[in-house]
Amino acid sequence: MESTKIPRLFPSIRLLMSILIFLGYCFQYMLKINMSIAIVCMVNNTALGILNYKNTTDASQSTDLESSDQCASTISHHKPIDGPFTWQKSTQGFILSSYFYGYILTQLPGGFISYKLGGKNVLTITMLIASIFTLLIPLFAKFGAVPLMICRFIVGLAHGAFWPSVSSLWIFWAPSPERSRLVGSASAGSWMGNIIALPLGGYLCANGFAGGWGSIFYVFGFICFLWCVAFFFLTSDRPEHHRFISDTEKEYIIHETKSSQNNTNMKTPWKCILFSKACLAIYVAHFCSNWGIYLFLTQLPTFLKDVLKFDIKSNGLISAVPYIASSLLNLSSSIISDKLVTSGKLSRTNTRRLFGFIGLFVPLVSVIALSFVTCKQPTLGIILLVIGISFTAVLWGAGHLVNINEISGPFSGIVFGVSNTLATIPGIVAPYVVGVLTKNESQKEWQIVFIICAVIFLIGGVFYCVFCDGQIQEWAKSKNPKVKKENHEYDNEAISKF
Repeated sequence: MESTKIPRLFPSIRLLMSILIFLGYCFQYMLKINMSIAIVCMVNNTALGILNYKNTTDASQSTDLESSDQCASTISHHKPIDGPFTWQKSTQGFILSSYFYGYILTQLPGGFISYKLGGKNVLTITMLIASIFTLLIPLFAKFGAVPLMICRFIVGLAHGAFWPSVSSLWIFWAPSPERSRLVGSASAGSWMGNIIALPLGGYLCANGFAGGWGSIFYVFGFICFLWCVAFFFLTSDRPEHHRFISDTEKEYIIHETKSSQNNTNMKTPWKCILFSKACLAIYVAHFCSNWGIYLFLTQLPTFLKDVLKFDIKSNGLISAVPYIASSLLNLSSSIISDKLVTSGKLSRTNTRRLFGFIGLFVPLVSVIALSFVTCKQPTLGIILLVIGISFTAVLWGAGHLVNINEISGPFSGIVFGVSNTLATIPGIVAPYVVGVLTKNESQKEWQIVFIICAVIFLIGGVFYCVFCDGQIQEWAKSKNPKVKKENHEYDNEAISKF
């Protein structure tokens, strides 16, 4: 079949697959971050403040009183909502990080399970488990913090298989001429999940049923459940198994995805994958950037409440703004990066250095400046937050995540699995560190949090700029040039959008 007529994309089953996967990304992220929104109105801050006041020293009392006086001019936009729980900050940190304890465990096994059971089945089952346990969170929370953490752990455990399962579907569903459009547009659902979840969660917190906070889990969990039903009946692992696809579209997809399904049967060079300088540069940059990404993903609503004194409704709307900017920078950086390389103005290695520098050092400067902001400068705080969060998105579009495929060729999936496993550790540690350091919810405590983040950004930026490499490594070169080229093309499109 040398020449195949391309069936129209709209309407088509492959476009339907892309739309459903887009919604899957969206709902996965909504379930991922819903706790960071809900915990703001789950905790009884008034009771917790009185409890902490009784146990605090005279010095910290005077600091809190001083902070209250300083914030008198901006207190009008701070209307706290008290929930039923008096969890200390350290406990809140454990609750927020419990998701990532589960998430880290299924990163590497996710691809293997998808290969055995099929991407459709794994996605449906894992998202169904996540939606059910999200619906159970309000009930489990009434029994204490530990049952709640168990629920979140199971949600994270289910979600860990999401990304590799989607990748296994695209191998059979993304024709070579349309991969960028299908894979890229579907992956954008992760940004949309943040953009929708934060303001909607803030609104439900203030106006929803089941105490406000409970409605977040009921609404998000139910929507995800509906997606599972739709995804189960409207998708298949392969085009030849889809009940509604036309013969013309089926033949076209099968013909255009044959090369992506080839296996080079190369022996996995584990030592090089784990210890080569190029891989280590990616692992360190991914870990350090994710420290900031997960710090804000889990703690942004709390920071807006503690330091900038925004009420939960304003909090949710403001929290979404950085992610709107992130989606724009992600797209624009990928376009600029490609033009720099193809025009010959910069080598591939120097292009990655440039965007690695931008993606880590601009947020570094931003968080240092943010550490000095108080509730007297809420507008400045928001601007710095937008800059600090959004510029990490260039690492997705043109930094180390794109670099994974460039250096590791057919082993990109393995390198990505190792990198993302290590980069999930900040999701476990960062919320706990914040909980320990911000017991009194003061600006000076948050200043320490941001300084730590800046130091980690610095380490990641320097290490990556020194040791990164934009060329495929010797251990990753395939003996079959055609297979190498096709696999390289597919993996780059799939991974760079993560």
